Amino acid sequence: MPKILVVEDQPSVVAIVRYHLENAGFDGLFAGDVEEAWRHIVQEQPDVAVLDIKLPGSDGWSLLEKIRGDGRFRHLPVVVLTGLLEPDIADRASSLGAEYLSKPFAASALLSKIKNLVPATSNGKAGSAHATPAPSALTSEIGVVSIGVVMLLDGYRIEGNVHLPPELGRFSDAWESVMRDHREFVPVTSCRVLASDEDTTIATPSFIEVRKSHIRAVFPMDITS
Repeated sequence: MPKILVVEDQPSVVAIVRYHLENAGFDGLFAGDVEEAWRHIVQEQPDVAVLDIKLPGSDGWSLLEKIRGDGRFRHLPVVVLTGLLEPDIADRASSLGAEYLSKPFAASALLSKIKNLVPATSNGKAGSAHATPAPSALTSEIGVVSIGVVMLLDGYRIEGNVHLPPELGRFSDAWESVMRDHREFVPVTSCRVLASDEDTTIATPSFIEVRKSHIRAVFPMDITS
């Protein structure tokens, strides 16, 4: 299973990326700063690294330069993430042999970049224990679509977006596949939490995780509108 190192200090981003990596069949490694990331690189030897530029302490550029300066890891594929609006970021990433993706980003865009980088690494790593999925299989594994839903819970309801496998034609089949996987929580983005018996908004978080056992019913947004 290909190992993907994600260096990111925002818990909401980590939770979303973790969810999609696991669904795609990747082994996710996570670090919140450069020191922890370097330990993962040395000990775990990931197939691809995804680096946020803005990190506590040393920034992502310092880690990328360290990677490129070490003969053991200089060919490690890297994707740079940043919400900074500096015009030279893409050029700097390219000069250091890295892909670039700006925040906010679609999970499908990040997974597409990772998918394109993984085969060359896994096939070329001497003594690698990872098996690289066939491109067609990997493509089907990482395909997800974002669907607006309404979740009914005891005392309140949640409106937001969930990510479901598109190969299951009916909403009920796709939702059932999510409820049966090994995770205890369902990630929901762009949320609105309301009292169940009225339209009073309680909160509008950009991301939450809902415990599956608390969900009493769920509907596609277009059915309830």
